[in-house]
Amino acid sequence: MKTRHVFLSHLLLGLLVASSAWAVRDPFWPIGYLPASAKETESTQSQAPKEPEPPKEKPITDADWNKARNALSINGTTRSFKPGTNETRVLVMINRQMFATGDTLAFVYEDIRFHWRIKSIADGDVKLEPLQANRIVPKISNLKQQTQPNAANSSN
Repeated sequence: MKTRHVFLSHLLLGLLVASSAWAVRDPFWPIGYLPASAKETESTQSQAPKEPEPPKEKPITDADWNKARNALSINGTTRSFKPGTNETRVLVMINRQMFATGDTLAFVYEDIRFHWRIKSIADGDVKLEPLQANRIVPKISNLKQQTQPNAANSSN
């Protein structure tokens, strides 16, 4: 009889402990649902200091466009005539690549990718229309940390 009494007291104690845990999460609530009181305590705990925002990019100025335009190497122009159709085709060589009127030229200068459209080609004079420029985001790597020897090893 005493063992039955001990067994029932342990069973009752177990139910009381389980009932407090049961009240925390109702199995019929939708996934991710928290009652209002739980949300308030969670929101006060989650207000940790935020990481600082990365520095904003410098805007791309007209001076950047001019520097990139001056860095282009215009090697020459060529004009071809097709006798059967009387079609004339004019090409320009920029940085060792051939472009026709209306083509788009992409060029990277000082971590900025510039895009121009070839507006006109006339007797060695090439007019470029600026389209857009985007900064190239450098890839972050831990190569410096991996290649540097430890200070403890170098003291020997």
